[in-house]
Amino acid sequence: MKRILSIVLAVCMLLSSAAIFSGCNNKTSNDWPVTVGGVTIDKEPVNIVVLNDVFADIISYIGYDVKMAGRSQECDQEFLYVVPVMGTAAAPDTAAIAAAKADLVIADNTLGADAKSAIESGGAKVATFEVPTTSDALKQLYIDLGTLLGGKTTGNEKGTKGYDELLNMLGTMNTATSNVVQTVAYVYLNANNQPCTFVKGTLEYQFFEYNGNSNVFANQAAPEINLDEFRLGNPNYIFYDNENTLAALQADQSLAGVNALAKSHTCMIPKKAFFRFGKSAEQAIFDMLNYIDKSSKATPDNATPDYSVKATVAPEANAAPAATDAPAAPAAPAADNQNDSGEINYTIEG
Repeated sequence: MKRILSIVLAVCMLLSSAAIFSGCNNKTSNDWPVTVGGVTIDKEPVNIVVLNDVFADIISYIGYDVKMAGRSQECDQEFLYVVPVMGTAAAPDTAAIAAAKADLVIADNTLGADAKSAIESGGAKVATFEVPTTSDALKQLYIDLGTLLGGKTTGNEKGTKGYDELLNMLGTMNTATSNVVQTVAYVYLNANNQPCTFVKGTLEYQFFEYNGNSNVFANQAAPEINLDEFRLGNPNYIFYDNENTLAALQADQSLAGVNALAKSHTCMIPKKAFFRFGKSAEQAIFDMLNYIDKSSKATPDNATPDYSVKATVAPEANAAPAATDAPAAPAAPAADNQNDSGEINYTIEG
């Protein structure tokens, strides 16, 4: 069964991008103009700058990352490392955006009026969206971004298909674990260094639940974790946000008997991956299941997936960023304590 699980997970990830892009490349004559995100676009955008990491994740998932000429510092996903950084979401480098000949900038509500005006003065249009907090809003964002970048027929279809495929793929992963259920927990620290987890009913909670295992905090009504419930739940696996989180858990002697800590069944997956609702969330679920699968076979992969890269100033503001025409199939990582590729190993063992 474990061998089957490994195969199923690998096939899921390999087929995910193929399904999104099949049948979505036939442009129609009535794609333009479109009005989305408070802006009207008369023709297909060529060079875009994305100032929000959630939007960048979704744009990458539906295959329009090839249009990205720039990104804000917050868009630190590993798969976007070739795209030049152009300031932050609230304070973008408007000169770099103009130099890149961007024709469209996609931002959230943190973009101020002055920055927006400066971007528009440089020749780019600005579309703004809200970060989704519900499934309906997330689906609409997929459709809106697809429409904005690919047109009201072609792009709309691509966005719709991308959202449906994401849920189908996550559902398949969930099903793949049905006969190998473990108890799991996700932990991060809040600003007061209190252990917290995802709250039931939120999008990040919904995405985490796609791992298909038994969440010991499944009924969490508030972020802060009750340590008595933590000990009682006694998870077999703990996934955590960063090194400080794990250190805090290991330093608490009252948690020494928790199975995952006692057996070192812990794996770091940054919290932000579950808030990005696209490629990063998909990868996070895959990495969770991959870690559990390997650990249960006594061949744990201690590599930590790299979900981000340090943001650096763009070497050339007008550099061509083109990643690929579709999300790249995950590559095998080096077998050390840091997974530089940010992807996972498809080798089937056993």
